[in-house]
Amino acid sequence: MPYRNHPLPVRLYLGIHDHFPARRSEWVLAGIMIAWGWLLIGPSPVFAQSNAWSQMAAMMSESSWGWFGIGIGAFRLLALIINGTFAGTWYGRWSPHVRALASFLTCFLWFQISFGLWVSDAATTGLAVYPGLLVLDAMNIVAATKDAAGMDKAVADDRP
Repeated sequence: MPYRNHPLPVRLYLGIHDHFPARRSEWVLAGIMIAWGWLLIGPSPVFAQSNAWSQMAAMMSESSWGWFGIGIGAFRLLALIINGTFAGTWYGRWSPHVRALASFLTCFLWFQISFGLWVSDAATTGLAVYPGLLVLDAMNIVAATKDAAGMDKAVADDRP
């Protein structure tokens, strides 16, 4: 691996820097997910401010949704860091698979938000945003599964 001989902070920087352009939307969507979750666990109630969130509030508490979002976003960031920085390791081999899973989990959350907003009687601009995030992450699932298939093929071709 080209980063193996560098100290860890430099290795992390180079791995992220070199792979960021190809994974730009995954990084941004992970950041949005963490920020969304952070807002929900904050001191100001979000769900109580609008009927738009009533569907989600009926399923889980606001803080549970918040921690779920932060967990998925952090899991995704970790997968992206490993994918770009530790690709030559035994665990780096699985990072495209983990990226696909992280995108799938994030799609689940974008869908829950979009559906909840749709079925509420509240008019909200979120219906212009969250379905778009869902589509972006659906495209990330396709990209990550293609990367995973390529990794699987490369591993299978190296076997005697």
